[in-house]
Amino acid sequence: MMHFSTGGSGFPWRRLLYPFAIVGAFVVGVWGLVAALVWLLSAVAHTATVIAGAAGPIGVGGITLKLFSSKR
Repeated sequence: MMHFSTGGSGFPWRRLLYPFAIVGAFVVGVWGLVAALVWLLSAVAHTATVIAGAAGPIGVGGITLKLFSSKR
């Protein structure tokens, strides 16, 4: 059984507890940030697709560009 003590000849586990807790909190925070950014980019891409699909062909000075062609 492992005891969290600093006395005697045992290893001072309490000395390592805080650095591991800080690193663990940092890793969880970074993963949360990455997940939020991925969700945000997904929402932006979906919104751009819906707007481009509703807008139809885009024309400037006689040159038209159809972004999404429907095969009907």
